[in-house]
Amino acid sequence: MRLLIKFGLSGKKQTLPLNYQYPVSAWIYKVLLTANKEFADMLHDNGYRLENGKTFKLFTFSRIQFPNHTWKIIPGTDRMQIWARTARLTISFQLPEQSENFVIGLFKDQHAFIGDKVSGIDMDVEIMEVLNTNKTIRERTTLKAITPIVLGLNIDGLKNEQYVTPLHPEYKKVFLNNLIDKYRAAGNNKYTTKDIDFKITKLYPKTAMQVIKAGTDAETKVKAYYFDFEITAPEEIIEVGLNAGFGSMNALGFGFVR
Repeated sequence: MRLLIKFGLSGKKQTLPLNYQYPVSAWIYKVLLTANKEFADMLHDNGYRLENGKTFKLFTFSRIQFPNHTWKIIPGTDRMQIWARTARLTISFQLPEQSENFVIGLFKDQHAFIGDKVSGIDMDVEIMEVLNTNKTIRERTTLKAITPIVLGLNIDGLKNEQYVTPLHPEYKKVFLNNLIDKYRAAGNNKYTTKDIDFKITKLYPKTAMQVIKAGTDAETKVKAYYFDFEITAPEEIIEVGLNAGFGSMNALGFGFVR
C-alpha cells in the first residue's frame, strides 16, 4: 500500500535539516504508537522476523516534496529554508490487506514536526490518498530509485558490513537475497532467488552520503546510490519491493522506487 499524504504549512519561513530521513521515520513510528502501541512496538522492535533472526520493518518513504520556488538550500549549511504552504510525502507499507484502513486512519489529522534540536518544520496532515501500484506491475518491470538504494556486503571477512557500489561483483546476489528475505518475512515462501533476475540499466554518477541521527553520539554516515533497474520476477515479489523498499535500511527512507 502506498499512502500519499498532503500537508498544510503556514507559509512562514522555517528551516529544515538536509538530513531529515530519521526525523520522518521517527514521526511515522510516533503516529503508529499513539494509536496502537502493540502494532508500533512490533514494527519498531521486531518488524517481520525470519526464522534465522533477520528482521524487516517493511515500509519506506519518499523525499518530502515542496512546490517549486518555495525552498532553497542555505549556502554553507546543512539546512534548507522552507516557505511553502503545502508539502507531499508518500509512505509505502507492506501490510496485510485487513490492516490498510486501520493504518490510513492513524494518519488522519496528525501534526508533524520534522527536524532536530536545532531547527525543523511544522506540518499538518490535510489530505490522504491511496495510490494503486498494482496496475503498473509486470513480470518484467523497469524501476527507478527515487530515494537512494543502500546495501551492505561482508568484505574480506570483516565483521561489519561495508556499503559498496552496485558495480561490486556480489551486489546482484545480495540485492536478490534481500528482496526474497522481505518476501518471506511477509509470510510467503512460494518463490526463491532462482525465480527472479535483476540488472542495472542506468547507474547515476550522483551518490548520496546521508547522515542518520546527525549531531548525536549515534551519528552514522551511509553511502547510497541512485540507479534504474530491470527486475524479472513474479508480480507478488515485485509488489513487496514496491511496498517495503529495495535494498536495506528502508524504514529510514532508502530504496523507495517508482
